[in-house]
Amino acid sequence: MTIGRNAGRGAAALALALLASLVLAQQDPAEEARLKKLEAGPKTIDVSKYPREQQQAYKLFQARCSTCHVAAWSVNTETVLPGDWERLFKRMMLMPNSGISKAEGRTLYRFMVYDASVRKAEALRQAVAALPAPEGLAAVEEIKAVNVAFGAP
Repeated sequence: MTIGRNAGRGAAALALALLASLVLAQQDPAEEARLKKLEAGPKTIDVSKYPREQQQAYKLFQARCSTCHVAAWSVNTETVLPGDWERLFKRMMLMPNSGISKAEGRTLYRFMVYDASVRKAEALRQAVAALPAPEGLAAVEEIKAVNVAFGAP
């Protein structure tokens, strides 16, 4: 994963695009409904059986992922693929108030990939299986880098 390699490039345009999407979300009933559904779900993750490294990462998740939006959005998101998490954290790192450093972005990425491989394992397997073979293999490698126990499709 290459979080932070070109993090400064296009920050203003990305921030403007995210702001526009938030404004549109307030005007788009479907997006509003999606966000309300995410907010209605669990607000926390039981990480008591996660490895110590992931339990520590969860504390960072709680702090950083509730800075700009409610943490429930991240807890309940349908995002599961490593590539999607990578793009998401690159974008979040560019947000002016996120305070997410390169190292924190990497930690958060690893946590969300691990969490998806545990709590959303079946959805993750389906998403990997739907990818073209080279992308699916790369995704499984990324997942296994944080959770060797993950059973690929």
